[in-house]
Amino acid sequence: MAQKISRRVIRTLRQLGYLEAGLDAAVATGYDPLGDDAPELTRTLAASVQQRIALGERVGQQVRRMGSGFGAEGERPLLSGPRCASVHGFSLHANTHVPAHRRDQLERLLRYTARGAVSLERLAQDANGDLVYTFTHPWSDGTTGIRLSPMELLEKLAALVPLPRVHLVRYGGCLAPHSHLRGAIIPTPRQQGVDEEETDTGSPRWDWARLLKRVFALDMARCPFCQQGALRIIAAITQGEVIRKILRHLKLTADPPLIAPARIRQEAFAWSAA
Repeated sequence: MAQKISRRVIRTLRQLGYLEAGLDAAVATGYDPLGDDAPELTRTLAASVQQRIALGERVGQQVRRMGSGFGAEGERPLLSGPRCASVHGFSLHANTHVPAHRRDQLERLLRYTARGAVSLERLAQDANGDLVYTFTHPWSDGTTGIRLSPMELLEKLAALVPLPRVHLVRYGGCLAPHSHLRGAIIPTPRQQGVDEEETDTGSPRWDWARLLKRVFALDMARCPFCQQGALRIIAAITQGEVIRKILRHLKLTADPPLIAPARIRQEAFAWSAA
């Protein structure tokens, strides 16, 4: 599986012009549209996948690690454990499986994949002003955490921000947009509890009312009093103090709720960090 993933990704990169065609080795062509438009962002993304620093005083150096067992300077950690493989820089961890009837394990898997990228509870500042981020489980090479300067942390967070016009959620298999099986597994409007199908406007952009109805089941386009008239935006209030006064007048909460941990049941699975 790891070999197949490696072959297909390299083949796609060659077709797009990022790698030289006709060579066995993966040789970069230098073609990079993002590098022409945003060179700093390109350096940040490249350094992130290589576990290096792209900006600041330690530019080009490895991210500082904590723990024991990573060997000589510049040595790469090796993957270990059953059903783990690394081919041409592509790593695959396939030691976790969820049976079809175990919905509780599927829920924990989804919680794991949807967890926040950074846990503030495991981020602390040392006496030198550096930020120390500790892991819940040591890596296979013994690394227990990383040490970043405040600017280096911002650099790594910037690499996590999705690029403009990039889908945040991608579906594969039967749920892929062009799969011929998608229509057989997607619930109909009647199965979803919708009385009538939404009219297709032919535009790929949905208005705010349709998005709220789809995501939160809030019908913001119909008047809640007469159930016939259509609602429209008459004003957009952006001043925080004005918003708080209106909410207090309506006897609604004016202060946002406290930020909860990213996932409260994240520790249910002992996942491999490889």
